[in-house]
Amino acid sequence: LSYFGYDFFVNSPTMFSPPTGMPIPPDYVIGPNDSVRIILYGNRNATYMLKVTREGEIFFPSIGPISVAGLTFHDCKETIQQIVANQLIGTKATVSMGKLRTVNIFVLGEANQPGMYSVDSLTTLTNAIFKSGGVNTTGSLRNIQLKRQGKVISTFDFYDLLLNGDTSNDARLMPGDVVFIPPISKTIGVTGAVGRQGIYELKERETLKDVIKYAGNLKPKADIFSGTLHRIDLTDNGFSLIPVDLTDSSAENFEIINGDVLSVHSVI
Repeated sequence: LSYFGYDFFVNSPTMFSPPTGMPIPPDYVIGPNDSVRIILYGNRNATYMLKVTREGEIFFPSIGPISVAGLTFHDCKETIQQIVANQLIGTKATVSMGKLRTVNIFVLGEANQPGMYSVDSLTTLTNAIFKSGGVNTTGSLRNIQLKRQGKVISTFDFYDLLLNGDTSNDARLMPGDVVFIPPISKTIGVTGAVGRQGIYELKERETLKDVIKYAGNLKPKADIFSGTLHRIDLTDNGFSLIPVDLTDSSAENFEIINGDVLSVHSVI
């Protein structure tokens, strides 16, 4: 049996790099080395490409320095438009982002190529994982941690992306962030009459019902009354064979132990 999910990274380490032409989200936080593009129209027509300095300011000709670092893109637009309306009577402004800054982040733990990476400031946690070549089979796909200033600020479950297409917890990275991939935890192998045989990683309170769902559910010919669980038995230095009822009510309450292997038999 092969581990589920890890082949997703094979031969595609950079396929999910953020596109350069994507629109800037309103909550994007502006920082040094970002470029702000301002177009004036009305009584005065001009176009400016202004770079944010280390001090967090842009120098607007005929107006002076404007502090924008730390503002969201939405707040920056409103600030500049209000200043132009107040100081340049009869002139309006449209504001957009030019070239974005790069940020240094770390991908550590059980990554394929751990290290420090310079990435686009719109890069998310999953972008960073693909850029680093993915996750080793010794690493967890269910508990990928985003650390900021030594604290875990969010976790990402790659099964949500692979099985449900859910990227709601895919956080955007900030300078100095650490994407940490801890070792894999509890696993179970599934073989026989299921949609997708393999080895699956489980969270602490997940049961046999979750395992069957991850394995693509039971095939029509599966015998739900005659499953077998191979379990490591340390007291006898061997394995125990445990009959398993795969009906919903029984599977929901059946607890899994690390190293279990479920065999789903077909009806005779």
